[in-house]
Amino acid sequence: KMEYLELCSKKFADIEIQRYCYKELAKLYENKFMFTEALKYIAKLKCLCIMQRERVDCIFKEIELLIKSGFYEKADLSFREAIKELNENDRFELKKRITDAYNEEIKKLEKSSKYSGMIKVYESLIHYVVDNERTQIKRKMMEIDKKLGRVREYMLLEKELEGHPVKSVSVI
Repeated sequence: KMEYLELCSKKFADIEIQRYCYKELAKLYENKFMFTEALKYIAKLKCLCIMQRERVDCIFKEIELLIKSGFYEKADLSFREAIKELNENDRFELKKRITDAYNEEIKKLEKSSKYSGMIKVYESLIHYVVDNERTQIKRKMMEIDKKLGRVREYMLLEKELEGHPVKSVSVI
């Protein structure tokens, strides 16, 4: 099916056919956990979008796929670019979908006990939540730092949660 859709997207110049092929290819690759390939077709689809709502949906899907594939920095950059194009309601919805995607990623990593990966996800997630949730995340990060034996990071978070201003420590 993937091969057929790829051939159709190359063979036919009609924009509607290409949009359909790219959308279906992105879904198929996502279902096969081939997120980088799915991202490639979402990017092609985004270029062909005519209506603003379709473009917004492509942006949402792109960021979701970036998170699933572990490209958290790229997801943050895409979010910053998307903010410029979106209205207030779409910004709120995008933030909610990003936090949901990060939370799904955390659950998946938690099941497989991949604590170092969880720290990376929490570090990215912390920028999208409000103060109350931020302190909960920092507490979870402290627990993980303790499990991983990251004493310095644990102590920095502990001081930050106690209300002491934390100075960044450089390691030489």
